[in-house]
Amino acid sequence: MHPPPQVGEAPLGDRSGQDQPAPSARRPRRRALLVAAVLVPVLLAAAVITYLAGGFHDDGRFRAEPAACATLAPSVRLLGPAYVLQQDDRNNCDLLLPPDHPSYVPVPTITVSYYVATPRREDAPEAAAELLRRLTPGTRRLPGVGDEAYLRDRSVFLRVSNLVVGIVVFPRVVSTEEQVLAFAADLADRLRNN
Repeated sequence: MHPPPQVGEAPLGDRSGQDQPAPSARRPRRRALLVAAVLVPVLLAAAVITYLAGGFHDDGRFRAEPAACATLAPSVRLLGPAYVLQQDDRNNCDLLLPPDHPSYVPVPTITVSYYVATPRREDAPEAAAELLRRLTPGTRRLPGVGDEAYLRDRSVFLRVSNLVVGIVVFPRVVSTEEQVLAFAADLADRLRNN
């Protein structure tokens, strides 16, 4: 035997409509749960496959160092004198004054070096930025040159994606700071657009 209903409480036979949603309201809820149960694992599997295939990695634009002298040759005119370009066996490009220049000495006046950052964690541009910051303590930031650039004396250190470029100007004053900055900006634009 059931206890008698309390005051304001419906008899046991009438309780079906109070706490349970109508059958038509339960169906969309079940569909949503079913769709979520199927969709979530599918999306998770797609994300894992994308990750493993390298979809979330940023390897940067450069897989190897570009040929140093060939990439900077179009920009050299901005430095003033008609420099002679000599590429060494480590892919550095030395800029020497021509033998008929009044300040000629048989050593480089400017050297341009490249380094491509390719870290294991697959975030190459950030690794290049970290390297650039370690190379340039106490330098002045150069806005608008490459992705990031710094000036020390008249030497410029810059980054384009995962490529770090060092433009080292030796003490012999031949090209002005303005000429070196124009050269660096033009070289960075050419590297970015190629």
